[in-house]
Amino acid sequence: MQHFPLGLTQEQLEHYKKVYSITYHLNYLECCLQYIPLKSIDVLEVGGGLPPSLVLDHLGCNSWTGVEELSYYREAGYDYHFHRNDQNVSAQMEYAGRYKLLFMRIEEIPEDHFGKYDLVFSIASFEHMDRLPLALEKMFHCLKPGGKLFTMFSPIWSAFDGHHLPIGIPDRFDKSLEHQNYIFRPWGHLLQTRTKAYLDLLARFDCRFAEEIIYYTYNSNQINRYFSEDYINIFRHSRFQVELCQPTFISPIDNEIQFELERRYPDYRLFNNNGILGILSK
Repeated sequence: MQHFPLGLTQEQLEHYKKVYSITYHLNYLECCLQYIPLKSIDVLEVGGGLPPSLVLDHLGCNSWTGVEELSYYREAGYDYHFHRNDQNVSAQMEYAGRYKLLFMRIEEIPEDHFGKYDLVFSIASFEHMDRLPLALEKMFHCLKPGGKLFTMFSPIWSAFDGHHLPIGIPDRFDKSLEHQNYIFRPWGHLLQTRTKAYLDLLARFDCRFAEEIIYYTYNSNQINRYFSEDYINIFRHSRFQVELCQPTFISPIDNEIQFELERRYPDYRLFNNNGILGILSK
């Protein structure tokens, strides 16, 4: 028998994919349920706004508040995200106080949200937070005593695809050609200097595209460029009690690449890790 996440039917699954562009979110949410029951609790979602029909009607949460900073999506051009939230904004009236969306950074959340939530739920967001220690501090304050934080996120900067590029190769290039069918080789953003990366891109594409890739990879604040070990240390030095901090999505790595990365970044080893699953408690 085919398994559908969260006990959804095929029809429900297609609905959420079509209307809300939800894909990996369902599997991450199901992973959360393996550790933390969601029924009848108050949830603060950091970095998104899952649809109320899913979290309130289907999963039975008492309330759901989403906090989302839209500047990243504007920069990356993710129009679907605005559509998804437009759907949810209209739902705030229907669910009369049980469902809210706050368009702000979690670091800016007002104090009237402190001590209000049983769970902070955050997926595919921590890699974008440039002030992660401060963000964690705010999440800690938002939880009730005994509350928990659940997070899953990837890819992270030290992973093979940690550049996390929000753009692909434009159609003006011939992607059937070997030299124009990739932007970075695995771990290429770490193995090259910024200058060498630019010159390599310039030789294979053009100035406009090379400059755009260098901006998103090394300059844009859409990603924070933390390594796996950085997240682990930030969690350990937060106010939270770390219940679980588990590497996820392990990728095979050639010994020569591992050796060169360790030479370039002597404090780091976990280059085969693509993400983090974390459960922290107050």
